[in-house]
Amino acid sequence: MRILFLTNLYPPLVLGGYEIACAQTAEALQKRGHDVRVLTTWSHLPAPSTSPGWVHRRLDLHWYVPHTSNVTYELRDLHSAVCSSYANTLQLLDALTDFRPDIVSVWNLTGIGSLAMMDLLNYLDVPWAIYLGDRIPVDVSANVPEDVRGLFNAQGSNIYKNARIQSVSHNLLDEIEALSGITFSQGVDIVAGWADLTSSVPHETYLRDGKARFVAASSISPNKGTDLILEASARLKDAGVDFLVDLFGEGDIPRYIDMVKSLHLQDTVHFRGQLPYADLLRSYAAYDAFLCPTWERDPFPFAPLGAAGCGTPPILTRNCGTSERLVDGVHCIKIERTVDDLAKAMSDVAAGHIDLAKMGRAGRRLVMSDLSFDRHLDRMESAFQDHMRPWNLQDDPKLPLLLFLKHNLSVRLRFG
Repeated sequence: MRILFLTNLYPPLVLGGYEIACAQTAEALQKRGHDVRVLTTWSHLPAPSTSPGWVHRRLDLHWYVPHTSNVTYELRDLHSAVCSSYANTLQLLDALTDFRPDIVSVWNLTGIGSLAMMDLLNYLDVPWAIYLGDRIPVDVSANVPEDVRGLFNAQGSNIYKNARIQSVSHNLLDEIEALSGITFSQGVDIVAGWADLTSSVPHETYLRDGKARFVAASSISPNKGTDLILEASARLKDAGVDFLVDLFGEGDIPRYIDMVKSLHLQDTVHFRGQLPYADLLRSYAAYDAFLCPTWERDPFPFAPLGAAGCGTPPILTRNCGTSERLVDGVHCIKIERTVDDLAKAMSDVAAGHIDLAKMGRAGRRLVMSDLSFDRHLDRMESAFQDHMRPWNLQDDPKLPLLLFLKHNLSVRLRFG
């Protein structure tokens, strides 16, 4: 197959598991012999020397962070981010014309002109699938007025009707329907998160020397539970528990360093920066439990699966997307998203009340079977093959003009 991946971010610039999953999927399908191209944004970070030539960094990122107040963004930038960016739409048209993919695999479009890009795929009748790792339909419907959506044939669920829909969790689908009213009558493939355990190593002895070692890997932020981790750590320290916490990831590190100092946790909590995926997996073997007190709406944090697959049981929010796949007390420890619950779970681990070795073995078995990367790659590949069909791109010199007219009219309707 000829597969075009369309995504707002691509390594080395990532926010989390969504972008890493896109890269893993693209690279693995290329290794399976498919002809792959990635169309994504340019980055201020230097591309790795090993970056393949089929990754085309030609899009502009009109930055927009989902799930935050829009008052900090210029409305025109927001429009370019979630509705229409003419330059980006032309880049997609050029890629379709040059590459002629059998299918387009759409990932996170937030920030690159989501609506106009999906409209172009529909207009050209290109087979496409969208992998929902976040609430993209909500971002579009909440930030684009209804009359403007009509320009792009995006009333209700209309723009998604020809797409193969894939979602990381039922939790995410429920949120999309509740907040936007958008449903997918064609059905949805639940393609949960995965872990590629190729780089994992055997787990070390748990609670070595009577010390509990906790790890977290995510963006360093309130939504991912960094505040809760520090507050729970303060309680354990006050109780005389012998433990440490290592936090991997990027974020508002200076603010959290100040918080660590105010809680007198300098000898207990450490920020370790960001590690490549393979190195991070290897590091899990030295820890007793993985901390993931993420916000309840987190569609599917991938990191806890990687930890579970390496034998490091996750402590995670009871109703986040990943919890759909893990059984409490068997593969993980589920908690309410409170300092009290997190501190109790950490204390139970440190006190030896949890059979970490048994839980670690169960987690690894689950990830290596039902949640393995190869298994989910098979599902993605099969879905693409089922959805692809012949399509013909006519040489229409007027098409760029049509795209411009839609873009310009959307701006005029929105801003006068």
